Amino acid sequence: MKTTIFCIVSSLASSAFAQITLQVNDFATAADSIRMSLANPTNIDLQNTGPNSTWDFSQLTAQSQTLINYNPIGFGSILILATYGPIASTPYKATYFTLTNDLPIDQFSAFLPIEISNLSQYTRRTSSQINSIGYSVDVQGQGIPFKSDTIETRYQLPLNYNDTYTSRGYTYIDLNPAADIKWIQHRERNSVVDGWGSVTTPLGTFDALRIRHDITENDSIYQTFFGAGTWIAPPTFTTTQYEWWTTGKKECLLRATLGGFGPTPQSTIEYQDIYLGLDASIDHADFSIDFYPNPAAEWCFFKSSMPFDLIEIHNLNGQLIVQHHNAALQGYFDISDLPTGTYTISVHTSKSILRKKLVKL
Repeated sequence: MKTTIFCIVSSLASSAFAQITLQVNDFATAADSIRMSLANPTNIDLQNTGPNSTWDFSQLTAQSQTLINYNPIGFGSILILATYGPIASTPYKATYFTLTNDLPIDQFSAFLPIEISNLSQYTRRTSSQINSIGYSVDVQGQGIPFKSDTIETRYQLPLNYNDTYTSRGYTYIDLNPAADIKWIQHRERNSVVDGWGSVTTPLGTFDALRIRHDITENDSIYQTFFGAGTWIAPPTFTTTQYEWWTTGKKECLLRATLGGFGPTPQSTIEYQDIYLGLDASIDHADFSIDFYPNPAAEWCFFKSSMPFDLIEIHNLNGQLIVQHHNAALQGYFDISDLPTGTYTISVHTSKSILRKKLVKL
């Protein structure tokens, strides 16, 4: 009898946590959005891992929040659509793009008579891989694409405990003729699923896999700011990312990053969270957006003074007809299938909703 009870208790204990598998549907796709909280760097145990582990990060406190928008490729310049859109060659047909700070390109604006902003990363999502296929950057508000010559795999699917994979990425960025700047980015990623068990964050408790990524980057930069044009090689740097994933959440539950670009290593902790009102706010009085042409027949273009979260188009009966998530300052969307008539465009920011009329010819 004692043996039977012991076996039952042991069985219940061993099944307390489920060893999960990550599939493609557990990762974000176009038009998804995920809210992440950023916590102050704190001492958390990154060495605890392995089978049937327990990770407790419930003590984390949000200092700020950001909304990650996985933007459809319809938002962007004609060049971007041709490079990453439906007519692009297969490896470069992007699923979505997101704003990123992987490269500090916007910092060069301090030395230039032009504005460089909105570095975006383009991702291709398939049943077997999540790939980084290139970047774009806005030069004077115009999106310029740069495909990766060697495509980096961020996630090799499906993912199970003890899986490992290695990938490299090579991207050549040339901002000529707008600016005499060239950037070569070379990355090597070594990833291992080194643990499974239960993770607790301020969002709740979940069955989880832990993935460790060790990323080494060697870059080369050509610049003409100081004397004759020269190539310089910043120091090689390594970034280690620890990620906890569960099924169905579209993004990791928590990510701890050590290292990064620059002479001073940095550490960040971010995690999925509910809305806490800590977004970097947009003042309605400072926000403006133009839609043109208006009336329009097939394509409606927009130009915004600031990034925003969402565009919704409603008909006169209040029915939602079109919805687009967005983070760019300018782009366009297809309205050729809409019936002739008048529509209301609602532009959502973190603090308000701006409404305008659109006439479809």
